[in-house]
Amino acid sequence: MTVVIGTRGSALALAQTKLVASRLGDDVEIRVLRTAGDRSERPIRTLGDGAFVATIEEALLRREIDVAVHSLKDLPTAERDGLLIAAVPEREDPRDVLVTTSRGGLASLPEGAVVGTSSPRRAAFLRALRRDAMTREIRGNVDTRLRKVREGEYDAAVLALAGLRRLGVAVDEGEILDAHVMPPAPGQGALAVQCRADDRALRARLAHIDDPDTHVAVRAERALLAALGASCTLRLGTLARVENGAVRLAAAFAVGEEIIRFEGSGPDPDSVAAAAARALSASFLDGPTVVLTRDEEDDRELAGDLRGLRARVLIAPCIRTEPLADRIALARAIGDAGADDLVVVTSRAGAVAIGSCGAELRAPVGAVGWSTAEQLRAIGVSPRFVARSPSAVALGRELPLPRGTVLLARSDRATGELPAILRERGARVREEVAYRTVVGMTGEIGSVRDVLASGVLPVVVFASPSAVEGFVKEIGLSALAHARPVAIGPTTARRIAELADLVATTARSPDVFALTSAVVAASREREERVLVDTH
Repeated sequence: MTVVIGTRGSALALAQTKLVASRLGDDVEIRVLRTAGDRSERPIRTLGDGAFVATIEEALLRREIDVAVHSLKDLPTAERDGLLIAAVPEREDPRDVLVTTSRGGLASLPEGAVVGTSSPRRAAFLRALRRDAMTREIRGNVDTRLRKVREGEYDAAVLALAGLRRLGVAVDEGEILDAHVMPPAPGQGALAVQCRADDRALRARLAHIDDPDTHVAVRAERALLAALGASCTLRLGTLARVENGAVRLAAAFAVGEEIIRFEGSGPDPDSVAAAAARALSASFLDGPTVVLTRDEEDDRELAGDLRGLRARVLIAPCIRTEPLADRIALARAIGDAGADDLVVVTSRAGAVAIGSCGAELRAPVGAVGWSTAEQLRAIGVSPRFVARSPSAVALGRELPLPRGTVLLARSDRATGELPAILRERGARVREEVAYRTVVGMTGEIGSVRDVLASGVLPVVVFASPSAVEGFVKEIGLSALAHARPVAIGPTTARRIAELADLVATTARSPDVFALTSAVVAASREREERVLVDTH
């Protein structure tokens, strides 16, 4: 009887499946299935666990296939009812590779490089290695990602060494990242061979390709992941091995800008995973309510990080943007800008406004950050310059000044910080309102009120002075005075101080890592103050 193996259709998935098929014998047929993850163009971090395996598992349960081959790191830690991992063959090298344009490894990564990765784990540990580097979402198969680096769309990309080797892509030893500084994902480099739990004959056949030591090692890694929340958004790296009958496990967990580490051994995978989980989870927030005052799209990654740390997250945007009723002045300003000028866009709303004003854009464009740059690309504009950090200060200091005029297309409530920095550098600046910012709170307002009424002091993260004003307008000044405010930067912190005579915890930079660290610090700072006051 022919054994039908189901797999995804990517070159890597097929290569991995052929490795398994070659060890099972000649009576094997490979069947390609298209998963939800393959069909979606959304960022991988938003797809949820199991996006690349659910379709294959369902085909297995319907008996359309007999065996499924997965990259083990794609498989949710909770096994599907009726299915089991019958074999984990010997593992390929689990380390990661940094592929740069010059193929020179980490040493060849330029200052302020844009590195492609869809992994929160890789982004966090690369940030720890190189604070100047920026990580950006990248989609596509291995060939596509390598091409994007070769063509300069990214300065580098982080890829799994196992995948590159299985595809026959040559890798120099200097490109491989050490497993201590870039710990791999749980199960990385290993394959999961899955079948129906009631198929005893096939289970016995698959047992012959199982590597017991690899199976035990990845069981420890996956048990740790499960204990910490089993989310693909966790910035967790771990690697286990079996030595002299004991399981040795190293793990690292990124909490904002801080790396928490564990190394230990135990007699079995579950006990060593439990010890690691106890050590790493001591850094969790465990309970505080955090109010995010931007919309869900802007704060998606931060919300994921905080939920992974077991915080209760409420989304309550304190500002919203509206298009101008009269766009004639904006259209005229855009139309007047020529090749010697530079149009600077400071938000996604600004990019949308430029795209809808009806003027022909002939001048080059600069963007405040990657999100704004992506919105510009969505309207067919490729920015010439993108600031390394999404802040007015970074943009003002880094912007290459044109021979002509810098046209700032931004909100009617924008601060004077950016034009002041540019004029101080000698730029000719023209300011034009591109959209309106309306101060006012939306989203989970009732839940925020309930938290405050219960006596809980929430951490509130503000990304602009206008957001502070929106919170005060809806919830009240006394609520701000009794909250634990976190400011995205010094301008926002000053507005909090002006309104509430309160020192906010200020993020060191306006990115998700620094903001997470600031939230953790704000949460713990108030706990220490309460303890001192009690004594």
